[in-house]
Amino acid sequence: MKKLELKRLPPDIYRLILDVGQYADAKGVPAFLVGGMVRDLILGRKSRDVDIVVEGDGILFAHGLAAKWRTQSRQPVKLLAHRKFGTAVLERADGLKLDIVTARRETYARPGSLPDVVPGLITDDLFRRDFTVNAVAVALNHGEFGVVYDNFDGCTDIKKKLIRVMHYRSFVDDPTRILRAVRYEKRFGFKFEPRTLSVLKMALEENAFRAITPVRYFGEFRRILQEEDPRPVLRRLSSLEGLRFFVYDQKVESKFSSIIKSAGKTGGPDHWISLFSALITSLDMESAEDLLVSFNMPRADKQKLLKRLS
Repeated sequence: MKKLELKRLPPDIYRLILDVGQYADAKGVPAFLVGGMVRDLILGRKSRDVDIVVEGDGILFAHGLAAKWRTQSRQPVKLLAHRKFGTAVLERADGLKLDIVTARRETYARPGSLPDVVPGLITDDLFRRDFTVNAVAVALNHGEFGVVYDNFDGCTDIKKKLIRVMHYRSFVDDPTRILRAVRYEKRFGFKFEPRTLSVLKMALEENAFRAITPVRYFGEFRRILQEEDPRPVLRRLSSLEGLRFFVYDQKVESKFSSIIKSAGKTGGPDHWISLFSALITSLDMESAEDLLVSFNMPRADKQKLLKRLS
C-alpha cells in the first residue's frame, strides 16, 4: 500500500487537512486530497492550493465544516457554493482556503460544452480528470490517512515528468486543456508523451477552440499571463498555432521582456494586465473593447486595460 508523507506539507496546511479528515470520519464520509497539491508534493514543490474531494454531498460537507470552524474559532468563514457542479470554496479568517468537490462522473453533450455531472466515487472523479499527473488522490480519513489512490499510474508520470492525457478525446471535449497542458509543460519542465502531443496537434488542426466560448478560453488563458514568465508558454502555443485571439511574435515578445524586466520577479497583482495590454496594442480601441466584452472581463480590469491602451 503506497503512502504519501503529508507531514511534508506546510504546518498550517497539514493541520487543516488533519481537521478535514477528522470531520470526514465524524460524518462517515470518505475524503481525499487531490489535484495540484498532491502533484507538487511528489515533485517536492511548495503549494497552498488545497483541493478536497468527498464521496457524498460536497456542499453539505462544506457547510458542516464551515459551521464547525466558526464555532471553534469564533471567526467568520466565507462559503461560496456552486450547486450545479457540487462544489464549494471555503475561506477562513486566517487566510486558509480550500475547494471541496463532490466526487463525480462527467459526460459532454457536445465538444467544448460544459460537462453534465452526476455523483460518483473517487475512482470516477479521478477518471474524469485531464492528465494522469492530476489523477492522483490521497486519503484523509483516519484508517487510510496518506494512502495513495493512483489507478492511472500518475505517480510514475509525475516522476518521469510526462504529460499524458487521460482520454484521447480530452482535447476535443474541453479544448482549454490544450492551454493547460502547454502551461504545465513549461512551468514544470515536463514533456508530452508522444501520443498525447499527437492528439493535441490533431485537435488544433481541427480548430478545436471554435467549440468553446471566448469566456472559457480567456479563463484559462489568463492563467498563462499570471505565470512567473509566460513567454515560453506563448512561444510554444504560437508554434503549435494554438493562440486563438492573439498574435505572439518577436515584437510582442520584446514588449513582454521589457514589462517583465521593469516589474521584477513578483510583478504584482496587475502584472498580467500589463502583459495583456502588450498583446492587444495592435488593435484599434473599438476592436479592443469588443474583445474585452467577448471575454466578459470584470469592469475594473477592463478599465485598467483601456487606460493602458489610450
